[in-house]
Amino acid sequence: MFRGFCVCSKVTFSLAMLMLFTTFTGLALAQSSTQTSVTLYGLVDAGFSYQKNQSGDDQSTFNKARDKASEFGLASGQQSGSRWGIKGTQTLGGGTSLNVVFESAVNVLSGHSTGFTRQSTLGFADNRWGAVDLGRRVSSGTQAFADIDPFDFGFGQASMTSSLGATFIRLSNLMAYTSPNMAGFNVFAGWSFDTGLRKAGSNRAVEMFGTSNKFRALSLAARYSNNDLLLAGMFDTFYAPAQTGLAAVKQWNIGATYDLRVMKLHLAIGQDIDGRVNGPGVFGAADESGGDTNTSGAVLYRPGSRTNQWMLGLTVPTGANSKVFASAQQQRPGGDYDTGTRETQTTVSVGYSYNLSLRTNLYAYYSYMHSPEMFVGAQAQGMGVGIRHAF
Repeated sequence: MFRGFCVCSKVTFSLAMLMLFTTFTGLALAQSSTQTSVTLYGLVDAGFSYQKNQSGDDQSTFNKARDKASEFGLASGQQSGSRWGIKGTQTLGGGTSLNVVFESAVNVLSGHSTGFTRQSTLGFADNRWGAVDLGRRVSSGTQAFADIDPFDFGFGQASMTSSLGATFIRLSNLMAYTSPNMAGFNVFAGWSFDTGLRKAGSNRAVEMFGTSNKFRALSLAARYSNNDLLLAGMFDTFYAPAQTGLAAVKQWNIGATYDLRVMKLHLAIGQDIDGRVNGPGVFGAADESGGDTNTSGAVLYRPGSRTNQWMLGLTVPTGANSKVFASAQQQRPGGDYDTGTRETQTTVSVGYSYNLSLRTNLYAYYSYMHSPEMFVGAQAQGMGVGIRHAF
């Protein structure tokens, strides 16, 4: 399996180098002058949050069954992660440009910054063949699934990623390709040489030296948008280091939206195979002893497991400047996940947004999750209000 995929990755790399060589050859012959622009941008999101969690019955994971904990206070980045960034673009002639993006997450309440972990890329874009980015950024599947979630991948556990995890994920050491728009159709492909994701249950994100000894990933996706209809599909494969002997984790998802004018309908279905990618990570305040409860930002390699998931949502305009949005989603255990300590995870959420201007809005939301991480007896609730401003 690894040998075959190594050949595939080498072919992908060779094609990317060929495109870059062709671009540079064309640039050498171009007669147009270059132009450079730099843009500073950002987003600030702050408000009040209340969370209440209850641990599950599994004694191998929780120190105390059905232990409850709650928290109220200020929160940064409920609807959207607060951030600031710099975009640089240089036109190179012949419809080609060089693009640089540095984007950092910021905790508004403490002032702490993550460094440029949201995005750090150098890339080329061409009107004819598309764009190639190198660095850290969202996966190809994330690109394709933009606008599928009525909560826009925000609002904590209300996000579609609670059930369909890899629909939003960032990968390091990524070589990503985005096709030009072809009558509403786009394709996306990405290969990460070392994802930066840790193995669930371990603090290690980087393994020993050697290409096959890294946590690698392949992300393939497609998207079609035309008038009121949006369709998206993705298939991601997350490879464990070769020395572990673990099967790769696969996740596929299909999503759609349809705008009826009076409301927009949202739908997504998917499956995880031989493990899980991401998750709600809602047990931060619960009394844990171990296990795989916090898969957010990690990959759980579990050969033989299956999870089936779906999301159904809607967005309803309630005026010229406001809207209500809601969703219901489930993740169902299967394979060797189907044990006495696991049951179907169900999440029901509702939100409201009011635009004060083109760049500023107020929001409120509530979300209830039954059996988070599919643990019997566990519960999680989250609610909040806040203000968001983009610049």
